[in-house]
Amino acid sequence: MQKQLVITVIGPDRPGIVESLAEAVSTAGGSWQASSMSELAGQFAGILQVTLPEAAVAPLHQALDALPDLRVTLVEGAEVALPDSELLITLTANDRPGIVHELSAALHRLSVNVMELSTGCEAAAHSGAPLFYAHALLALPQGMTQEELVTALESLSDDLMIDIDEAG
Repeated sequence: MQKQLVITVIGPDRPGIVESLAEAVSTAGGSWQASSMSELAGQFAGILQVTLPEAAVAPLHQALDALPDLRVTLVEGAEVALPDSELLITLTANDRPGIVHELSAALHRLSVNVMELSTGCEAAAHSGAPLFYAHALLALPQGMTQEELVTALESLSDDLMIDIDEAG
């Protein structure tokens, strides 16, 4: 029987971490399905989805635990139903404290599920002022239109701009 695992990894960044993870998964007979990995403030932070035979879970766990200076967590995954409607959005606004909280609270109030989120700050082209950006894959609740979502999010701030690409 095949198992799906979601694995999180964090530790001091250095060359070779991804290769060590890939080798452990491959040696255990697993298949690397999806991942997201970043260097954040000198730390390697990663999350990956792996499929492997049930008998290989314990050996993989042991191999990952043996990797130096990394904290590793394994959680068994589950099959999930695909949402009825997904949107890819890009939001930009002047950066300010609390902006991620404002956005996430609004999405929660609307029962919108955040499937993927990537955020950052960069200097605005002309002024050099800090500009916040977020790229998100959102699952809308049944019956919600993208226009309703945009209206609700745009009401948060006069400087918030939203670009939407239909994902599904």
